[in-house]
Amino acid sequence: MIMTEEETKQKTEQDAQDAEEEEVPGLFFTNARVVRLIREENPKKIIKKRVKVEMNKLLEQVGRSIASEMAKKPYSSITYADFLDAARPYLDIQKINQERKKVIATLDKIKEDAAFLATELLEKTEEEDY
Repeated sequence: MIMTEEETKQKTEQDAQDAEEEEVPGLFFTNARVVRLIREENPKKIIKKRVKVEMNKLLEQVGRSIASEMAKKPYSSITYADFLDAARPYLDIQKINQERKKVIATLDKIKEDAAFLATELLEKTEEEDY
């Protein structure tokens, strides 16, 4: 049976989709959900198997970390506020990175100012030595 170009393309796309949805034993989330999540932000890119597996592991690790923090609460129920408290390090990461960049920029400026003042001081003390 000879396949047309369109049929070949469809078969290739179906094979690729089947490969994406192939489950890897031992992972917490289904592979298809992780692929769908990655694909939403990267629609035209090929996603390597290792990326899918590591993303799955990372999501599990973050989820377990948040669940563990919520488990430390002494109450019999977990509230949305408990979730927000536990998830705060992950929710604030962009804000923290922005603040880190500001601090680094400020420190760089201080270093420049200190170097300028040191040079100026050396020049003035050399002039007075004469």
